[in-house]
Amino acid sequence: MQLKEVINKVIDILGLENEVNVNTPSTKLNKLISCANAIYSELIIEYVPLKTCEKITFSDGRAYYASFTKYVREVLTVKKGVSKYDFECYPLYVKSNAEGECEVTYLYYPDELTIDSEIVLPPAFTSHVLAQGIVSEYYYRTGLVDEAVFYKTRYENSVNNVTKKRKSTCLPQRRFI
Repeated sequence: MQLKEVINKVIDILGLENEVNVNTPSTKLNKLISCANAIYSELIIEYVPLKTCEKITFSDGRAYYASFTKYVREVLTVKKGVSKYDFECYPLYVKSNAEGECEVTYLYYPDELTIDSEIVLPPAFTSHVLAQGIVSEYYYRTGLVDEAVFYKTRYENSVNNVTKKRKSTCLPQRRFI
């Protein structure tokens, strides 16, 4: 899903069809994109961490964060083949007793969204869920607190429903007498 799709839903919810167009830069569009970035980063940090795995070269037992393709939030594992290595995270690098090219799995922070950005989220998250969060953030920023609370509640309920783990249950078989 692209941010453009989500912003179009936000424009529909807010009733700004005559004021904002996703193809024309404006201050209101910039405000909506800023709200989208706030909601997206909140969603990634609190509910759905983004995880990736890539090959990183360790030299002298160190792999500098600058060599990672994404902005590292937390390193989860360091592996080479089937061997897992212990590691320690420092402000500028990851230290391990591994040498050479290793497979590093880590959580990362998302890049700033632009109007044409692709939003990276699990398929359960629809554009409507994100639109509710963006609308709530927009209302907070414009001072309409009651509307903001209304949409924030709807957004949080949607996110909780999408992210909660469902347990399967077995009902006892019905007995016929």
